[in-house]
Amino acid sequence: MFEKVLIPTDFSRYSSKMAEYVTEIPGTREVVLLNVLDASNPKLLEKSGWSYDAIISEAAFRLNEEAKLLASITCKNEVSLMVKPILKVIVEPMSGADGINLNPPEPRQDADFVYGGTVGDAIQKTAWEENVSLIIMGAEGKGMLEGILLGSVSTEVLRQGETDLLIIRHKMLEKGKEANMERFCPDIFSRILVTTDLSAAAEDAIVLAGELEGTKEILLAHVISKEEEFGRAAEKLNLMRQDLEQPGRMVTIHILKGKPADQILELAKKHDVSLLIFSSQGKGWIKQMRLGSTSFDVARRSDRPVLVVRQKTG
Repeated sequence: MFEKVLIPTDFSRYSSKMAEYVTEIPGTREVVLLNVLDASNPKLLEKSGWSYDAIISEAAFRLNEEAKLLASITCKNEVSLMVKPILKVIVEPMSGADGINLNPPEPRQDADFVYGGTVGDAIQKTAWEENVSLIIMGAEGKGMLEGILLGSVSTEVLRQGETDLLIIRHKMLEKGKEANMERFCPDIFSRILVTTDLSAAAEDAIVLAGELEGTKEILLAHVISKEEEFGRAAEKLNLMRQDLEQPGRMVTIHILKGKPADQILELAKKHDVSLLIFSSQGKGWIKQMRLGSTSFDVARRSDRPVLVVRQKTG
């Protein structure tokens, strides 16, 4: 299902925890480990006391060390995965205050220079170039994305990306730099909540949920705005349940009423689901997210892992 996955890393403790999940992703054979270094302003970088090339060399070294660690972890779990480290460096020809051009560093074998754009652009571009089927990002337990994935970068990938996106969250057991991180569930695919607005665009999430192996329970949820919609929703959800049911898997229907994001998040907490799955709603996704859609609100506020399924074309 997800033969090749992309994991952006900022070398933080949180991003390193992604290794725990790689062996659970169905069908994964290869991992692309990506670090994006924004070196578009060399003067700002060198203010830290590092030279331009030294910063790139340090990033390349740390990326390769993390790739080796990831490969060793997967081997211990008896899963044979190929790990491919990629370092993207964003550079941009600039002019100084005196009008003299500031030249980017010389090309090097251990880094791929990207001229212009954002970190989010580099992540999505790498996903296209490597033809990955899933991007995995890390996030803190209460919905605050961290490191290079903080704020605008994570939002950009979430809103404008075209690749399925898995956002991982851990429970933070203690506050501060020494905080311990605990998984919400030993098996991320064991009890999943799939939301649908009953549109054709939402079908991809239903199809993916049905193809998952090892899922013991699926909660199928839809939020109505008025009581008159209950009968139609129940009829459609029952048909979906029949398609999802199989030996060893329980499928339950949940028709909710109220504010969609609030109801979905409350249901997830009540049943302690291990993962929320929903569709990106196809071509209307970017517009809806800018308007504060239910899907974006759930992804932003969820305290547990979320899988965003992009609409398939063709």
